[in-house]
Amino acid sequence: MSETVTHPVKKIFVGSHALTDGFRLIGFETLTEPDAGMLDEMLSRLLKEKQRALLIIEQSVNQVGSKLLEQIRSEGGHIVLSEVPSLQDPDNFQSELDGQLKKLTGG
Repeated sequence: MSETVTHPVKKIFVGSHALTDGFRLIGFETLTEPDAGMLDEMLSRLLKEKQRALLIIEQSVNQVGSKLLEQIRSEGGHIVLSEVPSLQDPDNFQSELDGQLKKLTGG
């Protein structure tokens, strides 16, 4: 009989007050409207501890100037990063994945 080993995965949302409340209600840890230092501190901790995490960020978080966010994006591995649009401007959502898909499909 095989035994299933589970590895805990942190669920973290980073973004505005408007969205953090909803993510907190569904069990996510949240970081509300961080500056670059706050975000890099949290990301550094995840990297140092090799913590498995699902990290969802509001698109506006890309503008805070985090040094570690790009590293996590390019590294892959134990931190899965996804983005959601801002509630204030949902029609202006652009994901890095959009550009990659356009290249692949010739769009």
